[in-house]
Amino acid sequence: MSIFFWGTVFLGGIILVIPAIHHLRLRFARCDPPTTQFAVAVIVPCKGNNDPDFENNLLCIVQQAYDGPVTFRLCAESDQDPAVPTMRKLEQRFENVQVCIAGLSTRSSQKTYNVLKGMECVTDTDIFVIADADIQPHSTWLQELVAPFRHPKVGATTGFFRRIPLSSDFHWGNYLAGLFGTFIISGISDDTLKGLWGGSLAVRKSVMDTYQLYERFATEIVDDIAIMHALHQHHIARRYVQSCTLKSYCHMSVSESIEWLVRQIQFSQIYLKLPYALYVLVGIPYVAYIFLAPVLVLYGLLAHDLLALLSGAGFGLSVVLTGTLLYFSAPVNPASVSPGDARYRLLPWLLATPVAFICVALALFKTFARVKKGVLSMHWRNITYLVDVKTGKVKKVIR
Repeated sequence: MSIFFWGTVFLGGIILVIPAIHHLRLRFARCDPPTTQFAVAVIVPCKGNNDPDFENNLLCIVQQAYDGPVTFRLCAESDQDPAVPTMRKLEQRFENVQVCIAGLSTRSSQKTYNVLKGMECVTDTDIFVIADADIQPHSTWLQELVAPFRHPKVGATTGFFRRIPLSSDFHWGNYLAGLFGTFIISGISDDTLKGLWGGSLAVRKSVMDTYQLYERFATEIVDDIAIMHALHQHHIARRYVQSCTLKSYCHMSVSESIEWLVRQIQFSQIYLKLPYALYVLVGIPYVAYIFLAPVLVLYGLLAHDLLALLSGAGFGLSVVLTGTLLYFSAPVNPASVSPGDARYRLLPWLLATPVAFICVALALFKTFARVKKGVLSMHWRNITYLVDVKTGKVKKVIR
């Protein structure tokens, strides 16, 4: 029984300490004053118009309070994309908005290809900003995201997102999606890891030029990790900008939420093999303990075994504490929140926490099953990509 006890201490402790350290980072995070001194080009890759509140998302992106030189490139794969009418409307309304039709990708993900073609449309800029079409930023987001570039050693900055459910009703998919997002931000906020989120990311154009990142964009599955690799390889600083945690409206089914998580884990499976191995070595035993904990509690009560009772109850308490820390781990900038926005409720969130961890294990098993002979199959926005699991190079695009 002592094995179960120490397993509880180790697994419960290691999962609990990750969001705890994240909270400490947020408390002591540096904040640079907003600036408009840089020339900025904002690239927004779009595919379809199914993102909740899609038109308002784009409107909030292009209506930034930024007095410096700024242009916006809204990029889609073809004129037939359902997103294009909304994009054209904004192009007609704002002089600094331009629609870029990228064409169909054949050697990279469509999103990365859209970003690449959007960058090619820009002639003069200091900073590239990549923004997803499902975020809804506040008016000073751009000023805050580029502020750390005052420091010459900073090569990239990143924000993150916090899911906001479209309604206050409980939907498993929405709560799971919210939990999955908070898992990831706990690591993204560490500047030493240099993690980047491609939905609210800024990078110096000089970094893109010097380290030939355009060539990587042309052949790889994801853009942000290609930039992250360059930062690590060349010892370039990156800053996490806490005030750029933005809301992203969420209306997802359970299967959509799990598929999103599978894709995030697949990125680690390709590019971040050590963290991926840790996910497997820690995540799967952790889920086993989720099932084992109530058994230990029951056994402890019936057999009057205090160690078994402490093991099961202690692990259950660690799951509750972890869920609580995750609930508060991604505070959206208040300027980004609207009065009518729904919120996740704490009790359903805590009830969904162990289920979310079980889904993480399911997602890990899915990543195993989708690799055959060194080729990974990834599903993304109704497109299937066959990707070299060692390099991230796209071998085939199936539409």
